[in-house]
Amino acid sequence: MSTILTVSQINRYIASKLNGDHKLRGVLVSGEISGFTNHAKTGHLYFTLKDNDCAVKAVMFKSNAVRLQFAPQNGMKVIVSADVRVFERDGVYQLYVSDMQPAGLGALYLAFEQLKEKLLKEGIFDEAHKKPLPEMPQKIGIITSLDAAALQDMLNILKRRYPVAEVTVFPVLVQGAAAPESICRAIRYADSQGLDLLICGRGGGSPEDLAAFNDEALARCIYDCNTPIISAVGHETDTSISDLAADLRAPTPSAAAELAVPDMSVLFGHLLAMEKALDSTMMTRLEAQSHRLELLTERLEAVSPKGKLAALSEKISSAENRLSAAYRIVLQKAGGSAAERAARLDSLSPLKTLSRGYSIVYKDNKPVNSAESLSVGDIVRIRLSDGEVSAAVTEKGEAL
Repeated sequence: MSTILTVSQINRYIASKLNGDHKLRGVLVSGEISGFTNHAKTGHLYFTLKDNDCAVKAVMFKSNAVRLQFAPQNGMKVIVSADVRVFERDGVYQLYVSDMQPAGLGALYLAFEQLKEKLLKEGIFDEAHKKPLPEMPQKIGIITSLDAAALQDMLNILKRRYPVAEVTVFPVLVQGAAAPESICRAIRYADSQGLDLLICGRGGGSPEDLAAFNDEALARCIYDCNTPIISAVGHETDTSISDLAADLRAPTPSAAAELAVPDMSVLFGHLLAMEKALDSTMMTRLEAQSHRLELLTERLEAVSPKGKLAALSEKISSAENRLSAAYRIVLQKAGGSAAERAARLDSLSPLKTLSRGYSIVYKDNKPVNSAESLSVGDIVRIRLSDGEVSAAVTEKGEAL
């Protein structure tokens, strides 16, 4: 007669067989995730792992799930490390997963792609949000490890290219679990210091070494920073989430230093060229304005009252000269005629006659030209060449 067993006895027996089988401990199982649930309260992951023919339930407790570098999703092919055990209450065996890796892709790479897609949809990488870098920053902050060789490279380049800049180093952890928060604290503090520009990054390394710069919290911190940030993580072939969130990505830390500041020697060359061009332009304009001034002066003189007065003055002077010459000629002619007439007059003058011994007799102020006009006793004046005398007529006679 068969023994009657309870459900619990059967489940317990099967559990003891399976749970005690060391061959079912730490097995690697590949399959596709379906029915995935991330329990909000407990943080445990529940899902089904299936292939083309079969399926098996699986659970991954929070203590193991927090170590995942990517977010599991339905349809994702994975390889899990798990123990095969029976859940006695339901009489169901399932996989108790301790680790999970994407099949065909590294966990870090998958986590990078998932975070990249998420932040891209949120606009964290939008070009419209990126701030322009100052052309000539006066205060620059560098956020990196004090032990990094890249730090000295950046300091040397900044000093050589743009020695007038004031550089402040903010030391941080650049790898390990505590690195993202260390970098975020430094960014927030540096952002409050009134700097013109920040450079954040580290030198090259393995994907695991650079994982700190693929952190979601760090990407959001960079996005929220008011100071322009240049991200310089790893080598030229390395691209991090921080690179995508920053205002500018530099292929290397050394390149970041070169992108951050201008080369002063080049600036001096530009200034000298501009100075020469300015001098040339000024001379050309001065010459043009001088020529224009000369033309305007000539035009002004042509219409100026002063010019007209000068012309009239010259005309008057010329007329005066002609008049003076004509006057002299007239005077010369008049002088010659007057002398001739004077000579003639002088020769006819009674005075001239008197000088030769003649005299003129006046009676009653009238010349006497006949003895008949005189009577004895008349008083007459006799005009001689050197004066006059008075005489009385005493007798009359006839002319011989």
